Amino acid sequence: MALLRSRVPTRSSESTDSSALLVVMQVSSKENANKRTGKWIRRCGIRTLVFLSVVFYYIRNIVSGGQNSITSSDNKTHTSSVVKAPMGGIVYGAKSKGDDTARYVMEAIQTGFRHIATGGFHFEYNESGVGQGWKESGVPRNELYLQTLFLSQTTRDYNDQNCHLETVCQSLAGIAIVDQVKVSIMSSLHNLQTDYIDSVLVHNFRAKLQPYEETLTAWRVLEDYVDKGVIRHLGIVSVHDKEYLTKLYSDARIKPTIIQNRFHANRSYDVNLRSTFKEMGLQNQLFWILTGSAGGKVKNNDVVKDLAIKKGVSPQVLLYSFTMEIGGAPLIGCKSQDHMKEDVEALVNNKLVWSTTELAQMAGVLNKGLIQ
Repeated sequence: MALLRSRVPTRSSESTDSSALLVVMQVSSKENANKRTGKWIRRCGIRTLVFLSVVFYYIRNIVSGGQNSITSSDNKTHTSSVVKAPMGGIVYGAKSKGDDTARYVMEAIQTGFRHIATGGFHFEYNESGVGQGWKESGVPRNELYLQTLFLSQTTRDYNDQNCHLETVCQSLAGIAIVDQVKVSIMSSLHNLQTDYIDSVLVHNFRAKLQPYEETLTAWRVLEDYVDKGVIRHLGIVSVHDKEYLTKLYSDARIKPTIIQNRFHANRSYDVNLRSTFKEMGLQNQLFWILTGSAGGKVKNNDVVKDLAIKKGVSPQVLLYSFTMEIGGAPLIGCKSQDHMKEDVEALVNNKLVWSTTELAQMAGVLNKGLIQ
């Protein structure tokens, strides 16, 4: 076994003309139809276009017998009584899987992963591949936890290659943050082939935080989707600033449920924030576990080797298990089915048991402050 596995890393009570909705969502490939659509968009503006597209999405979902959403007389959307999957102790990360995303996601689910993380307007994700993958897995939607991202257009990782709603996606440049959120959620629902999303995380690029007011504005829109049952949980990515996180937690009407941060020495493994995460009740998702500094430190370490042999696992699985013991939920992006099976067996089916001494030994390799 290799010592270090590679990890490649809406609403409205107004009546809407049906022909206008068809123009919004069903653009003809004929040239004259495209011209009419373009004129219609210029007359109405992107805000009206987004509004009508969202209305059409819900109308179509209801007419087609959407799995989980209904509308009541007060025009609010509610979820059905079907029991939905909880967050997973381990998360399959669909990043950097390209055109093979559907296959890897399907294999991960069939192996035993139930929590899948992707991103909509993120250049390293193929969100529609995740939708195809879970559909082909044979596992019912309510047994899966599907997570995606919202990215502002000013975020470095932003790219609209995942937006396949033709008319809307042709008019995205410079739209307001409120409309960016609405388009993002509508696009993710379409790509993931679902009528609800288990969690949406507001993305930051590494440690470069988006302006707080922009984040809060996006959060307010996302809260509305939670009210309607379209989104279950909210979270945020790459926040190592306690003041920023505390302010968001205080200002948010619907509190964050997930904080997704890198597990890296250059952020001190968030040693000084771990108690805050616990107090807020946040699931601490961790990425860069094998590819960052932690993976390098365990690569040829004798303490890690001895512990791994003792527990009958690879050093990589040992590291994943350690992060779970300190309150984390590791993002795992392996492509090998053997590694998927190894992860699920040791981290879910037959979780490793650690003694206090063993945890202290592992923390000593990385950062003693991880054990408090």
